[in-house]
Amino acid sequence: MAPLGLDLFSTPVVIVDLPGMAEVNAALAARLLAEATDVPSWQRSNVGGWHSPPDLAARADPAVQTLLRAIVDETTHLLAALAGEAGVTEVPRFRYALTAWAMVMREGDYVAPHDHGDVHWSAVYYVDASEGASAPAGRLTLLDPRRSSGRDIPGLELFPPTFEVTPRTGVLVLFPGWLQHYVHAHRGARPRISIACNITLHAT
Repeated sequence: MAPLGLDLFSTPVVIVDLPGMAEVNAALAARLLAEATDVPSWQRSNVGGWHSPPDLAARADPAVQTLLRAIVDETTHLLAALAGEAGVTEVPRFRYALTAWAMVMREGDYVAPHDHGDVHWSAVYYVDASEGASAPAGRLTLLDPRRSSGRDIPGLELFPPTFEVTPRTGVLVLFPGWLQHYVHAHRGARPRISIACNITLHAT
């Protein structure tokens, strides 16, 4: 009998381009850059940079609502795919509770390691990724939650402790809220603008 190979404890991460977002991105960038000059920054895991109040989901702004609708749609697709892989034939209906905020990062600003373990999913969308800086500037780094201990195999890195996402304008990254992550210092000619979102599912 052949040995049974198992791939246990997977961590689903989605990296997807959202099409047709050029006008939405332009509107969001203009409004957020203006707000960053008038509204004091919140201090969370950001070291430098501007962190908006976490009230974007409650705003009637059409550009914000278009983006959040797209995030909900991608989360729904992900749930359906994961349920299908698990053999679940009927996915329950959920009410989505969203908390969203914006980040404007300038030269040298970064985000310290943290997670959002009290929510189901977290997302980040790049309104303007300010592409062009050399790696690892501005990269989103996801941390393997199992690597607080363990011994590496010499000369053979089969289980890398991190996974880096290179930001691109118009890209959405979706991952479990409990997954620790951080952002390398921004290096770019223009500000890096992103919108982050936490998603909690409630049974209906």
